[in-house]
Amino acid sequence: MYNKEKTISTLLHTLYDSVIYPEGWDIFLQQLGHLFDSPSAALRITDRENPVVYRSYTIGLEQGLNYEHEAVVFDPFRTSLANGPLGKVHISTDIISDRAFEHSEHYQLFFRPNGNFYAMGTQFERDGSSAMHIGIHRPREKGMFTRQEQEQLEDLSGHLRRVAQLTKLTSQVQEALAQAQNAFNHLPFGVWMLDANLHCHWSNRAAEDVLSTHCFGIQQRNGRLIFDEEKLGSALVQASRKLNKGESRCESIQLNRAGASLVLFCNQEINSSLSWNVSPAATVIAFLLDPQMTIPLDHRRLKNLYSLSVAELRLVDLLMRGLDINEASAYLNVTVHTTRSQLKSVMRKTDVTRQADLIRHITA
Repeated sequence: MYNKEKTISTLLHTLYDSVIYPEGWDIFLQQLGHLFDSPSAALRITDRENPVVYRSYTIGLEQGLNYEHEAVVFDPFRTSLANGPLGKVHISTDIISDRAFEHSEHYQLFFRPNGNFYAMGTQFERDGSSAMHIGIHRPREKGMFTRQEQEQLEDLSGHLRRVAQLTKLTSQVQEALAQAQNAFNHLPFGVWMLDANLHCHWSNRAAEDVLSTHCFGIQQRNGRLIFDEEKLGSALVQASRKLNKGESRCESIQLNRAGASLVLFCNQEINSSLSWNVSPAATVIAFLLDPQMTIPLDHRRLKNLYSLSVAELRLVDLLMRGLDINEASAYLNVTVHTTRSQLKSVMRKTDVTRQADLIRHITA
């Protein structure tokens, strides 16, 4: 008698592991093949209408035509899977007779070289024009798949669908986290992720530039963030201690009279290991803020939006740094008349009439 709970529990652990570890699909397919006494099995993402395979995991299919690039064209089961109810398991003998299949190109070019004859499968998830399906195959001498085996695979199809949805969600989360990391790398100020002993577990590009230029006397020694000045170093240690003991959630260390400061926040509630492979020990996130640091312009964006020339982009950069028309002209080694003409052109392209509006507009 078919024991549903026993069947599902046998495969569930491996199946859900595959969300995080793609290599888990091969192990799952091996276990699935063993359950149904089948030497080969496949899980594929395919196009619902065209003979296209986007991704494939297989065991026991190494002979004959390559399914992904050749045999998929001859597959007589593809249309039935695509048009049937989601999660409905199809048995090959319900789709094509043994005699007809034996004379089909799919059998001769793909099934026969792998020693298979019968197949059973289902599409368990669809997304737009693509779908995920699973199939298992076995030799003729082992007999056709039974209705009981069909029910067994249908019991698993719901779990397969949830795993597919979880995999998609995980990919979206990882993509969003990668975009966040990229955004941190483009920030104009330094960012460090530190542990309780001030060892650096991650830093952005601006932070690396700070260390390489020894800006504000900040450096990294034996992996630890330190200051040349003893007073600032002590303040950093004290701030980290308060944050890690829960006595404070934010600490600030003033670096100079112009307002530059190192601001530290408690990072214990953020799962850094999920985002950027940073150890969970990184319990402090530090930002180096400097009011005198100009925000770098995205030249590609400005060129695409406003069709600014290279010369106009150079002028805008200088204006962003606080230079006036005369100073910009001297820096670029051009006449004031040329600079004024370029500025008028920039304002015309960006649809502003004042220089102050131009600065606000391009940094918005």
